[in-house]
Amino acid sequence: MPRATLKTKSNNGLVALSEAYPDAVFEVLGAWPDGDELRLLVKTDALSVDSLIETVGVISTVTGFEIRHGGSDRVLFEVTTTTPEPHGAMADSGIVPSFPLHLEDGWLVGDLVASQDQLSAFRNELDSAGIEYLITQVSAMPAESPLLTDRQREVVNVALEHGYYDSPRDCTLTMLAEHLEVNKSAVSRVLHRAEGKIINAYGSADDDS
Repeated sequence: MPRATLKTKSNNGLVALSEAYPDAVFEVLGAWPDGDELRLLVKTDALSVDSLIETVGVISTVTGFEIRHGGSDRVLFEVTTTTPEPHGAMADSGIVPSFPLHLEDGWLVGDLVASQDQLSAFRNELDSAGIEYLITQVSAMPAESPLLTDRQREVVNVALEHGYYDSPRDCTLTMLAEHLEVNKSAVSRVLHRAEGKIINAYGSADDDS
């Protein structure tokens, strides 16, 4: 299946944040649906924590915000926004975005894995929503192994949904095991392996930058 590059201004919250600092570069490391909203994990080395908090606080489409790591050289934060109009269409059509996404001067840029029919349907959704975008066909994509297994992705998504990674934590490991209807040690093993892969991938991305 071919890989294409999408450049868009589809997420109003992230667009507003990026346009407030047009020279800053942000990386969207992942995104998860949360009811009618979208949670995103983002990092930047161009802003201080105070500047980030001040700017995000006045963006109406940002409904949640939390600093995950605030160092002198990098800020890692989670932001919750209203769900962009084409996001549901992307999920329904089976289009898969490849993280991280690059965000600069209001534009989100990233790769998609999609067929020509999927891209055509997605373009129609973007056009009808009045979203600025550019889709460029790049190349056929060789088969690649996903970062997480289906089971690891399922457990991580349930953990996120029930607040296991919130601060303060809204869900214990025991409660998470009950939601998944398995024993606590099994959940712990799956999360440990998934978290190790995510952290290693995050470290590798830093090494390549």
